[in-house]
Amino acid sequence: MPVPSEDVMLSPDNWNESDEDVAKELGLFISEFGSFTPEWFVDIKFHLLRQSGLTKESRNEFCMLSIEKKFCPKCDFLYVAKKCLLWLRLFRIITSYLVRRAPPCIKYAYSRKSIKTVADYFVKASLVDAPFYKVRSAPSCKSLRRWGYCHPDGYCKAMERDNTIEYASARERVQRSKPIYP
Repeated sequence: MPVPSEDVMLSPDNWNESDEDVAKELGLFISEFGSFTPEWFVDIKFHLLRQSGLTKESRNEFCMLSIEKKFCPKCDFLYVAKKCLLWLRLFRIITSYLVRRAPPCIKYAYSRKSIKTVADYFVKASLVDAPFYKVRSAPSCKSLRRWGYCHPDGYCKAMERDNTIEYASARERVQRSKPIYP
């Protein structure tokens, strides 16, 4: 996977304009439309691209430029699998070590590669800090049940409210209340 450098250089084989010109056009595009996707941008600003459509290389260059210039929060494909260079990076940030003590619904969402659901939980629990990622709230137990991720365990049953963030405290409460046998 390509890693953005300090200065992204768009290949002249793929682009008619310099990286600064493309970044300027992208900024104007976002201010006009409010958001973007690489394909939508290229459809409207077709004169910037040397070919008639995005190739994998030109798309990656465009996305690295977007990452460097911090335009990603306005991208409709932010953290969408196979559409975003940052998706795999976010998946790598959330390790199996973190997932090990998560609620069973989050573990199941992780195994199903539903990274946005998992990231919402870990960002809200302040366990990861992903680039360009803002979360209003952690996924609720009700939502996770509706999406088919809910597989309650004993700790879930000990939770006082349907709030996934409460899972850690319920787990601790159950662990402390277990009798110690000699």
